[in-house]
Formats: sequence, structure tokens, C-alpha cells
Amino acid sequence: MKDIINNNLEGIVNSPNFNIKFLEVPHGSESILLEQIQSKLKRNIIFITSDIKRYNQIKDLLSFTLKEEFLTFPQFDTSPYDKIIPNKKISSERIKTLIDINESGDEDLIILSTVRASAQYILSKDDCLERTFELKVGMSLNTEDLATYFISNGYIKTETVREYGDFSVRGGIIDFYSPSNKPVRLDFFGNTVDAIKIFDTSSQVSIKNLNAVKIYPNTEICLNDKSVELFRTRFNKEFGTRKQEARIYKDISEKIIFPGMESWMPFFFTRKATILDHIKNPLVIFDHNAEDAYEKFVNNTIEHYLARMDYDKFDSNQNKKYYCLDPGKLFLDINKYNHSISKFERIYFSPFNEPEGLNFFGKKITKYLKNKETNQIDFDKLKNDIGNFKKEEKKILIACSSRGSLSRLGQILDNHKIESTEINHWKEYAEGDIEKVKISVIPLSDGFEIDEYVCISEQDIFGEKFYRQRSTNKAKKFIKELSNVIPGDYVVHIDHGIGRFENLETIEIEKSRHECLLLKYSNNDRLYLPVENLEVITKYGSEGSDVLLDKLGGGNWEKKKTKIKNKIKLLAKDLIEIAAKRNLSKADIFESPDEFYNEFCSRFPYEETEDQTNSIEDVIQDLKSGKPMDRLICGDVGFGKTEVALRAAFLVAMKGKQVAILTPTTLLARQHFQTFLDRFSNLPIRVNELSRLSSDKKRVIEEITNGVSDITIGTHSLLSKKINFKDLGLLIIDEEQHFGVSHKEHLKRIKSDIHVLTLTATPIPRTLQLAMTGVRDLSIIATPPVDRRSIGTFIFENDTLVIKEALMRERYRGGQSFYIVPRITDIKSITDLLDHHLPDLNYVVAHGQMPSKQLEERTNDFYKGEYDILVSTSIIESGLDIPNANTLIIHKSNLFGLSQLYQIRGRVGRSNVKAYSLITYEKENLLGSNALKRLEALQSLDSLGAGFNLASYDMDIRGSGNLLGEEQSGHIKEIGLELYQEMLQETVLEMKDNPQKEIQDKWSPKISLNLSTFIPETYIEDINIRMDFYRRLSVITENYEVEKIGIELVDRFGNLPNEVKALLEIILIKIICKSINIEKIESGKDGHLIKFKDNFFKNTDALIDYVSYSDSKVKFKPNDRIFFKNPNNLNIIESLNKNLEDLVELNRL
Repeated sequence: MKDIINNNLEGIVNSPNFNIKFLEVPHGSESILLEQIQSKLKRNIIFITSDIKRYNQIKDLLSFTLKEEFLTFPQFDTSPYDKIIPNKKISSERIKTLIDINESGDEDLIILSTVRASAQYILSKDDCLERTFELKVGMSLNTEDLATYFISNGYIKTETVREYGDFSVRGGIIDFYSPSNKPVRLDFFGNTVDAIKIFDTSSQVSIKNLNAVKIYPNTEICLNDKSVELFRTRFNKEFGTRKQEARIYKDISEKIIFPGMESWMPFFFTRKATILDHIKNPLVIFDHNAEDAYEKFVNNTIEHYLARMDYDKFDSNQNKKYYCLDPGKLFLDINKYNHSISKFERIYFSPFNEPEGLNFFGKKITKYLKNKETNQIDFDKLKNDIGNFKKEEKKILIACSSRGSLSRLGQILDNHKIESTEINHWKEYAEGDIEKVKISVIPLSDGFEIDEYVCISEQDIFGEKFYRQRSTNKAKKFIKELSNVIPGDYVVHIDHGIGRFENLETIEIEKSRHECLLLKYSNNDRLYLPVENLEVITKYGSEGSDVLLDKLGGGNWEKKKTKIKNKIKLLAKDLIEIAAKRNLSKADIFESPDEFYNEFCSRFPYEETEDQTNSIEDVIQDLKSGKPMDRLICGDVGFGKTEVALRAAFLVAMKGKQVAILTPTTLLARQHFQTFLDRFSNLPIRVNELSRLSSDKKRVIEEITNGVSDITIGTHSLLSKKINFKDLGLLIIDEEQHFGVSHKEHLKRIKSDIHVLTLTATPIPRTLQLAMTGVRDLSIIATPPVDRRSIGTFIFENDTLVIKEALMRERYRGGQSFYIVPRITDIKSITDLLDHHLPDLNYVVAHGQMPSKQLEERTNDFYKGEYDILVSTSIIESGLDIPNANTLIIHKSNLFGLSQLYQIRGRVGRSNVKAYSLITYEKENLLGSNALKRLEALQSLDSLGAGFNLASYDMDIRGSGNLLGEEQSGHIKEIGLELYQEMLQETVLEMKDNPQKEIQDKWSPKISLNLSTFIPETYIEDINIRMDFYRRLSVITENYEVEKIGIELVDRFGNLPNEVKALLEIILIKIICKSINIEKIESGKDGHLIKFKDNFFKNTDALIDYVSYSDSKVKFKPNDRIFFKNPNNLNIIESLNKNLEDLVELNRL
């Protein structure tokens, strides 16, 4: 039925005060209708969704459908009364939308919101408009006033701007990052805006100039004198003046952001309003069920409020009380909400046919997945339907979830003789021909047919997918700088051994100033190391009172170093032999993926992240190489390592080879078994499980032996002597950190010529060391799945009230919780606590000594949501994947290892809901310094993808052990971890080319010119940033790198002071010296002395001729030095560079 949308809309264009239902509007088609309504009516429209999930779906679809930009006003991602700061991006998006609505003269805006956000009391138009301003190049503005604006509008002052809501001030340069803008750098000359630039937060370098920028607040609540006074007056009126002891009252009085202060939002404004009050005469369009969803939200909020009021009655501690506002003061109640919307014209969308309303005769697309169990897809029906749609002159679009699935789907359609073409914009679809099927990346969950439009989703063809809001910025891989040295760190000097870095000190030598690292050694001896020679020190891996400092000038360090060199040489020899053996070994070649592989990948129910795609590609290349793969996939918990394993298993099993998957626990084996069974259904692949949950072990072992079992998933029992694979092609080891040395030795014997893929979130130090030295290949998945949020981690002494509040909060937001204990004997005390304090919450107990059937039943019941809390031992450390469980409490955390804590913590935060991890310890169990250090590491690593850094940190704390076998070397105390790693890596590389070669020490040319060379504190105040630049300069080997750092310094901190210019010149001279073996340069009154390292110069004859023909300007001096006279009193740098150019030329002859 063509033109049905047009005809229906024509009917309402001239109808005054309409309140109408649009019937049979299928989910997914709303964005098409909104686009058509706007082009017909040319007026402001607010579309109100029932919840945040629908909001995200419509937002993605509108991004594709609308030609013009639309505005968004999302709800907060926290519950009312939570003492939690809402997501900065959401806060900033809301205030930007309010400002844009009020400043815009347009009357054809589209605003997307949720029913909860549309009913919330917010600031009025007047409060809103005084909060933003535009800056242009050439404008005058006091920088102190700008800094005050940022602080009062929710920005946080930092040294370096990296995240939303940060700002920094460095002299005349101000950086800020609002989610409403890209990161912006303002360059002031006095009080005049000299330049406005966009910069990159990872490199901190400017990338584009702007003429003007609009500055938006970062939050709806502005903490200025006026709003703070309003808050204090109203708080006292509501709760009484004796409540002034409350922490919120104190913090707000001092203009400090209080977590969750949005729950008192009406207290801060002169007048309160809702989003509808900001929009001029809007047409209000409601999503299906929006009003029912609001009623449910109001009832939940009232229940939440009453629970907090009960809590406040029994707690006398003013700091811990909630002081909740009645829900009616935060949101419109249902009657007021209905009254407020009755003033506007309204449309209600419904997917159903009802007695009254305008019918659009839309419908859902039939599914093409014949059988979910066997994954059979009816491509004949798809082809037939497409043919029929074309006959009816309908336009066909197939929506894919990602770029990867788009290219796969194109190939699959091609294989089934269905012509398709890729498009990027709605216009190409709406105005395009009907001959070819259009395909595009749109996160559509269900296909639909309405009017002349037919949209088929990838889910209609391949089965259920989980759509998330897509991120537009590419996630960058990161391995954090593990070797940054800060004051207090122990360091290793290549010539003097282990000392402690005290501070950076500026010292004066012959009237020129130099910045040096002050290193303290045994007997309080001091060594000043010029910053330009920083590369001769490395960070000592572990710190603590037991580190022995070396003695300056003693012979012990040299003895130690020689001993370690010999050990490293032997270790490097073994490593090279392993790598060589692997290179010489032949393994089965598994060719490139075919059409079946594309269909298999299409069943993956999520979007692949960039890192995941790269890791999969690495594995495919390894399998094609013909050499045994030995790859470590290091990806954080829940970042998609299993999908990499599934695809590798598919490629190997489909070629008739066997695959073994080794897991540390029965629960993880069962979960993998289910996943593999589902994904390999409808394929000629036999998947088996071998663990204590298996009912027929004898049959499985027989099938492994005679080659019937294609993929076997099991625990340690797979390593038993009874197991003999007929034709094993691939071994996948999951959660590798759980397998002991003896298991790994056994694995080594199995895997000499088969492909091995290791998956881990927290690689044990030895594994990481092997990957770092290049013996194993390493792929890192550091990109979180879109919309995953980092886990808020809190470490505190066991506190029943805090625990009770956390468990209640999780229950109120509809989630579940884990309560983890280290030993079975601890379970009783936790169940007693729950029975006494939280009788309304139901819990279930699980531990490893239960019969396997009972354990499985209990975990399955928890998974289904039948219990609020799972009280368990660390059996959940590996395996359980429950997206609805987002609060975790760990009891007696000091009894867990760091990797264990990290794995356990990874069981929450597996969805887009903010997760909380409460790590407790008992008062009588005072934490040792190492235990405390591990917990602090865990708390600091709350960014997503931190598992890799954690393993590196753990390697620092406990050393890495011997790489190749059972011998544990514990702390590499003698020379420090970083130097050990560095020497090992260099030795491996050198000995590959020449096995007999002696290992050379690292060295750095010493250049003493009568010049001040350092970065002044007035130029870069933060010692860590200064140290970072010194570190980067010390390892530079190419001239262009010095230039790049010079440009970055000017960009970030302003014009270079003379001392910094001189420092960069010295670094350039160092590069030349290193290339021609100059060890030392000293400047004197008339010239400078040069000394070669080990008295070696490549072309000695040419040098002698050069000196003899120099007319006494160049002379040989005692102690094997050469003197260069400085003629015509040239600038010292110019003169030296001229002489070095001559030496470089001689070296080439």
C-alpha cells in the first residue's frame, strides 16, 4: 500500500488540537514517520520513549534517517537518591540541548527524550541562558574568570586533559574537554584569545585550528554564590537547621561537587521547569507504552524513597543519612504529568490495530531463521520475498550491525545470487531505485514493512543480536607506560646499580644551570644524573623497605651485572632455540575463510570491536602460515576473547582436525560447551564436554581417541594420560593464569607441532614476559564493547551498613549481586548477616564441594533471576556470565591474589549498567604492604581493559620467575625487572644474528657545554609531565623526533624558553655522537674536547690526515682526546655542529 504515510499525514496537517493514535506502526519504523511528520508539519517535535533501551535504539535510527541534526535529552543513568555522579556525557548532553533549544530561532527541531527525563524538574529558561558563551579569536577575556566558570560549571581541574569534563591551565594556554565539543585548546596572548585549536587527548598535540568555539557547562547544577545560597536556605527549611552537619550541606556550602546532588536539583534554581517548558509549542509524540513505563517508574521511586526514609529513622549518624526529597518534588506525579501534556497536540504510536486511530498498516518482517537450535537459514524464502517486494515497487534495505557484518552479508547475498549495493545515507535509500537491495550499517533489531519501505534486519536473517549504541571514535590500543619514574622510585643505573630517585634538582655548573635527577645510594651517597642522559637508568621493578641500595664506586655492581649477563645469555639461547624450533616446525595450513565462515561469523550476537577484529585477523594469518601458532590473546574480562576462539575452532574443525579447549573450572567448561554447541549447531561438527559435570565420560574419551569428537571442551581431565587425540590441530587454553607449572610442562609436550591459542585477562607474569621478549605473539583486545562502563571499585574495612545499602540499591534498580568469600567456613557468617539485616532479599549459596548437579541447578536459578544474591566461594572467578549482576562484595579480600580479585571483579559490569565492586577486609587482619599495594593497584585500574597493566604491576610486585620451567626466580632482585627485560630482549635480538656475540652495555654520550639545558618549572609545573618529556627525549634516535617534540611543547605549553631550546640542541648533538661513537664532549674557553668510546673511530687514517691538515685548529691531546678550536668566537652550538659534520663525513669515507 503505497502513499499511506503521505495520505494519513495530509489528514492531520490542518486539524487543530489533535490527540491521535497512529496504529500498526512497527518497532523500527518510528524514525521514518518522524522524518515525514517533520517535513510535512514543519514544527518542533519531542519524541518520548518508554525507557533508555528504546531511546538508544531510536537515537541510532534517527542518526541514519534525518538529514538535519536532532537534539537529545536523555535520563540520568543513576537511580534517584543514589549517591553517585551521573555519567558526564549524559549531564553535558542534557544542558547542551536545553541551551540549544532556547538559543535556536528554529521552530522545526526534533528532540528525543525518555518519559522519565521529560517529567523531571530541571532549571528554567532564565537559569539556562546565562550558562554559555562563544569565544572567538581576537576576543578579550580574563583567563581567571574562565577558570572560575569551568569550576562552577562542573569541570574538574587536572594537569593534563584526557577525559570529558577536564580542564587545565598552563600559563596562557587553557585546555578543556566538554562532551559537547571535541577537546579544545585556547591560546591567550595576555587576555586576548590568540588561537583556538582542537587537540588529540592521547598525543596532546593540536590537529586543527578554529575561528570560534561555543563553551557549554558540564552539568545542570552550577555551584556559584547564588545557587549555593538557594540550596542552603531550602535545605534548612526542608530538613531543619540542625541538619547542617550533613556532608551534602557542608560540601555544597564549600562549592564541592557532591555525588548524587542531582537528587536535590530543584533546591539550586530560582524556578523549576520541565523539558516541555523549554520547547515552543511542541508536538508531543509518545512511544508505545511510554505512559505505562512512567507509572512503573513513579511507583519504584516512591518505594525507593520510603526505604531510605526508614533507613534514616534508625541511623543517628548525620553523615550517613540520605535527607531524601519527596519524589513529587523531583518529578511530576502522574496527574500533574497528564495535565502538563494535555496542553499540547499529541500523537501516540502503537504497533497494534485498535478501534480508534489512523492505521498505517505496517507489519514486522517474517524471520528467515528456520530453526534456532540448528541455525538453518531459509535463503530461498528470503530471495523469493525480495522478488515479491520488487514487483510491488517497494524499496528494500538490509540493516547490518557493523562494518564487518556488512561486508560478510554482501558476500553471502552474492553467493545466493541476490544483487546488493552499499549505502551510507537515508537519501540514497529513499530516493534510490528498486532494482538492487541496499545494505547499510544501522542497528535495527527487528525488520518491518510500512508504505513503500521494507527494512530487513540482520537479526531477521541470522537470529538474535544485541544492539548497542555505536561509538564514533575509534578506540585506541593502549599499553600504559609501565616505566615512568616518579620521586621515591627505586632505579637502576647501568654503571652504578640500584639507587633511589629523590627528586629533580636544578644545579649550577660554571654559571649554567642543569636539571638533574638526584639519586641516593648506600651510605647516603648522592649522584646527580643530567636529564639528557636519562636512558642510562631503568625502573627497578619492585619497591619496598627490603631493597638494598648499591654503594657508589664499589665493585659489587659490576660483579652482579656480569653474573646476570651470563645467565641471560643462557636463557636467551634457550628462548632462541624454542623460537627456532617453532619456525622450523611445520603445522597444518588452514586456508582463508570461505562462505560458510561468513555465515558462521554472522551468528555472533554483538558488534566486533576494532581490536577484536585485529586479533581475529592475527589468528587467521597464523593458521595460514604453516608454522605452529603460539599466540596470547590478552583481553579484559568480557571483551570478546571467546569469539576469537570460536572462529579459530571453526577454521580448524571444518578442515577435519580436532580442537581441544582447556578451562580451569567445570562451570566455565559448561558455559563454553553451551556457547560452542549453539554456534556449531547445523554444522557437521561434534562438540563434547569432559568435566565432572559430564554424564558420559567413557563415550567422550572413546570419541576423542577415534577422532569422532571434533571439538572437546574440558578441565584438567583433558590432560590425563588416558586422553589421546587422534588428530589434534588446535589447543585453546582459557584463563591461563589458573594452570600450574606441571600442567604447563605437560602441555609443552603435547603442543610441539600444533597450533596453540592462549586466552587471558590477567596474563601471569611469565606469560607476559614471554610475549614481551617476542617468543610468543601477542594480540591485545583493549577496546571495551560499546557502552560497557568501568567498574566503580571501593576498598574499605568491613562495614555492615555500607554493604546493606549496596545490596538494597542493586535490588531497587532491578539487578542481582554476588557476595564472594575466600573459604567455605566464611559462608555461615555472611548468611547470618543477610538473614538479620536483609530478610526481604533472597539468596542462594554455591561452592565447589557441592554435588555437581546441585551446583549447576543453583547457578542456573541465579542466572534466571530467581535470587537477588549469590553467596559463593571464588568458584565464580571464572565462567559465570550474568549481565544482570552488577554489584559485587568481596569478603576478607586480603586472602585473594591480585589476579583472582581482578577476575572476580570482572563478573560484574558485563552490560551497559554501572557496576560496583566493594572489596572489604577485616579489622583484625591488618593488611601487609604487598597486600595493600595489590588492592590499591586494583582500585586504580578501574578503567576498562586494565588487565594487561595489572599483570605488569603484579610482575613488579612479585617478579616474573624463570620463563621456561619449574625454577622460580622470585624477585629479580639483583638488577631490577625492567633492566632484566631490556637486557634479555636485546640479547635475544643480538644472538639471533650472531650466537657468539658479547652483550654490550647501554651507554649515553656525556655532553658538558657551558649552557643551561632543562625544562623550567615555570614552563611545565607538573614534575610527572616534565619527567615524561625527559624520558621521551632520552630515547630519541632520529632528528625528526626532536622536531616533533619541539612542536608539541610549543603547542601545549607556549613558546620555548632558551633553556629548552638548548636542551633540544643537545639531544640532536647526542644523536650524532652516538652514530660516530663519541663518548664525551667538554667545552672550554677556546673550544671543546672530544673523546671516542673505547678510543675507536671507524676511519682512523682519515682522522689523522684531517688533524694534520687543520692548521692547528684541531689537535690531539693527552688521554686520547681531540681538541677543536672555536674560531671567530662562533656560537658554541654552531661551532660544535660544524666540527661534528666533518667527523660524520670522515666516518663515511
